[in-house]
Amino acid sequence: MFPTLYQFFRHQLQHGFHVHGFTEPYTVDYISEVLTRFAQTRRLYPVVDAEGRPLERIVEFLAASRLTQDHNGGAMDYTQGKFIIRHIGEYALFMSGIFRERIEADGQLNYFLAHGRSAFWRSADYESDKRRREVYRRLYYHFEPVSNILDYVRRVQFPLTVPATAENMLAAFWRV
Repeated sequence: MFPTLYQFFRHQLQHGFHVHGFTEPYTVDYISEVLTRFAQTRRLYPVVDAEGRPLERIVEFLAASRLTQDHNGGAMDYTQGKFIIRHIGEYALFMSGIFRERIEADGQLNYFLAHGRSAFWRSADYESDKRRREVYRRLYYHFEPVSNILDYVRRVQFPLTVPATAENMLAAFWRV
């Protein structure tokens, strides 16, 4: 029997975390779930604008998050605002870890690290589940090392050695 995609990611992340001296099983579980979800590209861009077009940049996610608040700073759409903030953290972690070379080539690594870290702090504030709140706090405190672990896992455990060609668009996107 073949492992599920979640089980595959979890096994790979456990190894990467272990190599780097991190023993945070709930964080590994959470990130495994994020990678499984983001394996479907449409799930990478779930936030849409007023016309239904998917938003693709952190700045667009931040603008959408602001639209969930009223002018006095209170939440008009608490659920959507919470979802967008959490998505910013997940998206920033995914992109800065899995597509590090692309983010660095654009000079945006620090931008992704800062916004991802901040988003997990805010997500922890919104979260009612104690265990999930603790995972978000750990991701806030350890965002860059966790991003580095994802980069390590991608480079060492999933190396993409084929050249970027028109026939291999993944290699082209992966390598910039």
